[in-house]
Amino acid sequence: MKLEKVKTYISICDKHMQRLQSAIMAIQSLIPIDPKKYKGLNDVDLSFIDQLSFRFGKLQDAAGRLLRNILESLGEDIEGIPFIDVLNRAEKFGIIDSAQEWLMLRELRNVLTHEYSEDEEDIVKGINRLYDISKRLCEIYKKIKTYCETKKLI
Repeated sequence: MKLEKVKTYISICDKHMQRLQSAIMAIQSLIPIDPKKYKGLNDVDLSFIDQLSFRFGKLQDAAGRLLRNILESLGEDIEGIPFIDVLNRAEKFGIIDSAQEWLMLRELRNVLTHEYSEDEEDIVKGINRLYDISKRLCEIYKKIKTYCETKKLI
């Protein structure tokens, strides 16, 4: 049953990562974006930026659940422990490189997705930052998936 959950979350993460990568590709010619470029964005460009933000959050959330399930599949007792402890154990097992980096990405995501600035300078800084951290999250997820493949969890 635990391995089935790992497989399910891998499938969910794959979907989010594929769509996140599509958004990254769609806006890469806009990056780095500046206020002048931002003013000239059409609805399609803006929808890809929205997709970038949405799929980043979805991938990070699903990958967090995946980490819990991986650890359970490895026999770790993680029921009821704080997520920081899950991250620390995942780092200890080599599933992720850094618990602190994961928390930093989550904090940045929260700031970027909840910021409703009217200042175009702030908006473009946020878009450029989200673009960079989205690429990093894809790298982190690929490492998690490779770990699962290596340990025959999927």
